[in-house]
Parts: sequence; structure tokens; C-alpha cells
Amino acid sequence: MSETRQDFSVVLVGCGNMGAAIAAGMRARIGKVEIVAVDPNVERARELLQDEEITAVSEFGALNGRQFNICILATKPQHVGQAMAAAQFYLSEDAVVVSIAAGTPISLLQETAPNLRRFVRVMPNLPALASSAMSVGFASDGTLSDEDRAVVEAIFTAIGCFSWLVSEDEIDLATGVTGSGPGYVFAFVEHLQHAAEQMGFPPELSEQFARQTVIGAARLLEQDRRSAHDLKVAVTSPGGTTAAGLQVLESPGALPSLLIHTTTAAAKRAAELARIQQ
Repeated sequence: MSETRQDFSVVLVGCGNMGAAIAAGMRARIGKVEIVAVDPNVERARELLQDEEITAVSEFGALNGRQFNICILATKPQHVGQAMAAAQFYLSEDAVVVSIAAGTPISLLQETAPNLRRFVRVMPNLPALASSAMSVGFASDGTLSDEDRAVVEAIFTAIGCFSWLVSEDEIDLATGVTGSGPGYVFAFVEHLQHAAEQMGFPPELSEQFARQTVIGAARLLEQDRRSAHDLKVAVTSPGGTTAAGLQVLESPGALPSLLIHTTTAAAKRAAELARIQQ
């Protein structure tokens, strides 16, 4: 990272769980980087950060006119416009502005801060809290240099995996899979636990069964180069127990179509939120 920008300075606007996770990732995996967090609930921000090297202040006035070349907008979507309007006076003219607010189009940021031009939308997901996020990003053609893109990639690979998308509309589509996806996995674990309870296992043991089964499968996916399909085949003996279960799970109208409907509904809602923000 130091080879990309020697004057790497970040103002983090909004420091809830996600903002704090991004800050922690940068500190742990990028190296020496100046980070200042601005959040009205400064005590909560400091508690989440747990890093004395990161300055946290409650308002922009406390920055005393300092200039930053990276701005990460990690506020709630309804506060993004107000936050951008206030933050722009503390950014260099070539600053890269990264918004992680769901449903907030780049056009809103451009309208709020017309003197800036390097805007990026990124959608991380909750596993950022465990440095295992799947983040996707978009920036309009010609607005970012290769160096700028390297900076964005470094920030978000510090909390997991990152991929660029080719259009802003794909942010909403990806949200239905990556952004909301952890919720689907948690729901699966919850219902797998309930199924174990229905079989007669006590709740605590049922929870352990469900949690560790999914954790173990996820780690195998991470460590084994085989595809999910190939791993499914590997665990399924012809005529065996897994085959019997999968026959139900993958039957017409079950998991395959259910996930299509699920991700489509989430993506549709993301697009609706984007239109509301415009």
C-alpha cells in the first residue's frame, strides 16, 4: 500500500460495526495509514475501534481544516447526502470518495459535492466483521486512475475478497446475493437447528450441530479447490443418506427456485431503495 500512496489518509464518516471493521482491516493488513473517524456517537466509535492509533471525533469541526485523500462514507443511507456535504470541505480535490451506503447512487454524491469527481460505490457484507467479506464495487469509466483503483482494492481486500462490477446497476443485483446472502446462510443454520430439535435433540446440542456443520462446510469450500458442486458429489454416496436429503432439498420448487426468488426479491428491493435516494 505504501508504494501506492505515500500520503494515504482516510476520513471515515460513520463508525458503526462496518466502519470499524474496515478501519481495523486497514490497520492490520495495509500497514501505516492515518485514519480519523467522525461519528456523533464518539464513545461508541472508540469502543468499536479499540485502537488508540485511530482518532475519533464527534464532528467535522474537530478536524481543524485538515485535508484527506480518501473518504469512506459508512453512514446510514438516509444520512449520506448530509455527510457528503459536510465532508467535502476536508477532502483534497483529487480525493477518492467511497460510499458503502446501500441504495445510494453515485449521482447523489456528485450532486452533493460537484467539485469532486472520484466516486466509488462499494457493497461489503457482514462477514467483514470476521475479515471474510465479499465486497463488490463500481466506479464510472475514466474517473479513477489505476492507482485509485489499487487503493480501493487494498482497502476492501483487507476485510475479505473484492471484485469490480461493470455497471452501477450490478451493485443492486449483487446485493441480492452477496449483501443479503449472509442472512440466508444464518436462516439456513437457524432452520437446520430447528429440524434437529424436531428430531428430539436438545436446543443447545442442536445449535452446535447446525453451526459447526455450516462452519466446517464453509472452511472446506475455502481450503479445497473443488467447486461446490464437486464437493456435493464427493459427500453424496449413491442411494445414501445425503442423496435422500438432497432429493428433497433440490426437488422442483425447493432450494433451486427458492434461491432465485430470494435473491431476485432482495435485488428488487435494493433497486427500489436506489430510486428513492435519487
